[in-house]
Amino acid sequence: MSRPFRVEFDRYQWHVAGPTRPPYAAKDRAHIPPRTLPERTHLRRTTTLFGSVALFALVITGCSVDASSESTSSSPEASSSAESSAGATSAAATGTTAVGLSCTETAALFVARGSANTDLADPEVTATCDGDNIAIASNGIPDYTYVETSPGSPQAADYAFTIPATPTLAGELTDVPALGIAAVALGGVPIYGPTEGTGGDVNSLEGALSECGSHNGPTGFHIHQVLSSDNTDCLFTPAEVADAPQLVGYALDGYPVYTGADQYTSSWELTDESLFASDTWAAHSYVEGSGDLDQCNGLTDADGNYAYYTTATFPYVIGCYAGVVDVTAAGGGGGGGPR
Repeated sequence: MSRPFRVEFDRYQWHVAGPTRPPYAAKDRAHIPPRTLPERTHLRRTTTLFGSVALFALVITGCSVDASSESTSSSPEASSSAESSAGATSAAATGTTAVGLSCTETAALFVARGSANTDLADPEVTATCDGDNIAIASNGIPDYTYVETSPGSPQAADYAFTIPATPTLAGELTDVPALGIAAVALGGVPIYGPTEGTGGDVNSLEGALSECGSHNGPTGFHIHQVLSSDNTDCLFTPAEVADAPQLVGYALDGYPVYTGADQYTSSWELTDESLFASDTWAAHSYVEGSGDLDQCNGLTDADGNYAYYTTATFPYVIGCYAGVVDVTAAGGGGGGGPR
């Protein structure tokens, strides 16, 4: 039996809303020429006629919300020890599969907003449904302002990702790559974990990240943290992330990644500061119940929908995968180099 749903349009975001649903992306992601920050912020907050009609048509033509599981369930949990390079331990994950958009609707969210940097290639990303999966291709160029924090500029790459259209919580947690791609943003930019090439925390390198939480490196341009700024055009404005969680992208296990630093706290704690710059996973320990989120930096909402949320502290985006995932087959890990 399908759960009743409604589609809401406002200046900031559109929702497929059940009794309680995390909000989806707040911005217009249509192709636009290079803009100033105020212009791009205004565009982000305005749902275009084309986008509204397209999304409305998708819903009217039969996109319904699956409510096959209505029981209340808990978030994935695990013991507090970190026994691997990425800190995940074997533990049964509980909860239900994600309830939300259809494959077609999810694929339609992967759209670059247009060029924000006249000296870089235009950002490109496409996503299509392929059986039970969503196939994503991108060149990895950001659709927000690039701020140079290291030598060199982002170069167009050839990324290919495959994520499940309907993710499933796994019986055991899976490590995120110690280095390399752990998730992908809606604009096609790879999202890494908290580790730098040194093995230490990315924040152990002063000035390594831009105001937006990303940088260019030997493996290409990528995101480590989802930050916002009043002075730089990032993925979201400070007002947007403070208002409500915003959809950033998807993890390789198919579960969505939302902003959450203004709403949630991590349950990881820095327990050995001496390792912060050399082995950030060993430097931190998961302390169940110390924050709002589980070991993977996610939670299951009142409707049984699981999602990851970004945080101001370690692991910043994802602590482990709660869902069934083959990282290599999905296009992750590998140091994150262009394919």
